[in-house]
Amino acid sequence: MSLNLLPSQAKFQMEKIRMVGLSHKILKYFLVVWVMVVLVTVVVLQGQNWWLSQLDKKYQAIVSDYLSSSTEITVSQTIKFRTKLLAKVLSDRFEYSSAFAIVGNVFDPVIKIKDFELKEKKYISMIVKADDKDQMNLIESRIGEINLGAEPGIAKIDITQVEYVVPTGSWEVSMEVYIK
Repeated sequence: MSLNLLPSQAKFQMEKIRMVGLSHKILKYFLVVWVMVVLVTVVVLQGQNWWLSQLDKKYQAIVSDYLSSSTEITVSQTIKFRTKLLAKVLSDRFEYSSAFAIVGNVFDPVIKIKDFELKEKKYISMIVKADDKDQMNLIESRIGEINLGAEPGIAKIDITQVEYVVPTGSWEVSMEVYIK
């Protein structure tokens, strides 16, 4: 910069020098503030990335723990479900062998069981044969006792048909036996 020492020019040059100095000062402050904002932004972003990476590590640890325990949970729930299902089946299961044993021992050995068939759960249709009137009386009295509650395994017996077979002189009694 060249100096002109004329008084009219010196005043303007002084003002120009002062303005250039002030603009350099403002530019320095602006650059310092701008650099500080950039540094703070970089530090905040790096801090945020570090914080997010820490959260991601915790999340991945929880996810891997969950995934490793999910098979155990699934197996546990499956076992519980199957156990409940098996318990229900076992509680609803009808003991056929015990029912047949109860029905087989309802009457005296002199009365012959001609046929019996399981119709439904706890319901058996059977046909007994009595060779004479005394055996027929035994059948009738035994059915009466059972219907009064004398037999603990049988709820009731309903006679559905009584047939007298003429050639043999025997009686065939069809009945429905209801098991408790």
